[in-house]
Amino acid sequence: MRYAIISDLHANLQAWKVVYEDIQNNNVESIICLGDIVGYGPNPVQVIREVRNKVDAVILGNHDAALCGKLDVTLFNDDAQRLLEWTRKQLGADDLKYISSLPLTLIGDGFRCAHGEFSEPANFDYASEAAEVLPSWKATDANLLFVGHTHEPAIFVLGNSGIPRSVEPQDFTLADGKRYFVNVGSVGQPRDKDSRACYCIYDTESRSIYWRRVRFDAEPYRKALKATGLKLDPSYYLPESSGTTEVKPTNWHVTFSPPKSPRQAAHDVVPVQDLKAIPKRKQKIPLSMISLALFILAVIGFAIWQKMPHAVDLNAASKTPLAASSKNSLPVPDRVMVPGQPIPGWNIHLEDKNSQQIGVNLDPFKQPFLYLTSKKANKGLALSSSWISVKEGEKWIFDASLQKKKDFSGDVALTILLQKSSGTIVSNFAAFKIPPPQASGLSKIQEQLVIPKDSTMMRLNIKGGFAGKLLILKPKLSILKPDELPATNSIPPAAPPVSEPNSRDRDWAL
Repeated sequence: MRYAIISDLHANLQAWKVVYEDIQNNNVESIICLGDIVGYGPNPVQVIREVRNKVDAVILGNHDAALCGKLDVTLFNDDAQRLLEWTRKQLGADDLKYISSLPLTLIGDGFRCAHGEFSEPANFDYASEAAEVLPSWKATDANLLFVGHTHEPAIFVLGNSGIPRSVEPQDFTLADGKRYFVNVGSVGQPRDKDSRACYCIYDTESRSIYWRRVRFDAEPYRKALKATGLKLDPSYYLPESSGTTEVKPTNWHVTFSPPKSPRQAAHDVVPVQDLKAIPKRKQKIPLSMISLALFILAVIGFAIWQKMPHAVDLNAASKTPLAASSKNSLPVPDRVMVPGQPIPGWNIHLEDKNSQQIGVNLDPFKQPFLYLTSKKANKGLALSSSWISVKEGEKWIFDASLQKKKDFSGDVALTILLQKSSGTIVSNFAAFKIPPPQASGLSKIQEQLVIPKDSTMMRLNIKGGFAGKLLILKPKLSILKPDELPATNSIPPAAPPVSEPNSRDRDWAL
């Protein structure tokens, strides 16, 4: 399952529209909003309508709670109170009833969601520092917590030391034995000196979190805000004058003071809701019986089609042969490439796109690696590099580290394909067996190749039929100069393994 975790839309219709488009382009299956749909922005009615139609689960934010009378408005400063009063006048009874029904927290499959923090969610306390996160971890057994509220993206990690640490927002994979507190930032009111809307994607299969920053046009937002007569000041990214460069103080945006007693906390609220118990979003259905019948048939047909295996090819290898390189002719992008995206310099073939993925991720040291995953051993997948120009007699070396995850079963083959001047393809010029793993947990391959007569090009081909996950670290295919030839049986030590960090890892490692 791929979730989009969004928060703090604050009636910013322009930001929401571009974020929703970005979500649609990233294979997201479910959208969760962490609260504060309204407040500050000029389009509360439109944003609430969008959220009700397009978001799968929503929780209550402090602005939402105050709007529907469940939280004392005197906890907000004067500007925020005026904005809430104006917003309340725009909404109908049905909108207020919807907001009033929202829960304080959500329980997902291995994760939890709240607006502010988890020890006293009805207080909407801020958790901006590592020490302020500890009460949330003590209040729940979940190892992955998502929040919003501060409008500033953040990651806090807790390892075996018991000392929480702050980590710069970055794409990462969950590690066994560690706990994470992730603030997803804000869609409608970003406050981290980056005016782009911010949200996260959580992929439960790969156990990975990806950050998304999306630029939206602030000028229509400015015009809509001015048309209402509301002040521009509460928008950090929208100063009174477009030429203003003044940096506001760090605490300028603290418009809300959390309750100091239980009497001031949010009341008459649903404390927690399970994602599984939330009904599916209502879809608009054609009114006529003929249209209804066609619609049902289309849904059934689509469901059957979805369950059928669908092959996919993502071809991004160079159309012209690459020049030989003494460094590496198998470049891997140094950024995260989510499944479904072409990988520059490589061709991808999946027999079943619904159960197979090939992508690029970063290890804790920000080194890129390829990963291939498949749920079905009877379905093949393949990854091929660009063709590389070669000449007779050249000496090359292939070098790579591989790791099969514990659930791996099936076969995978690494081969070098060679093309002759006649156009003939030699598919078994070089075939590499994956040796047993070393102490590091990695399998190391290092083989020297000599280019035979009448050869013009070669490429690496990785092909298999397996269930599980295979990681390929630092694949390298490079031409050797005479003075660079390795000594016989000279194999360099294995690189550090890429795996979920264990208790011996440093706490800041993701």
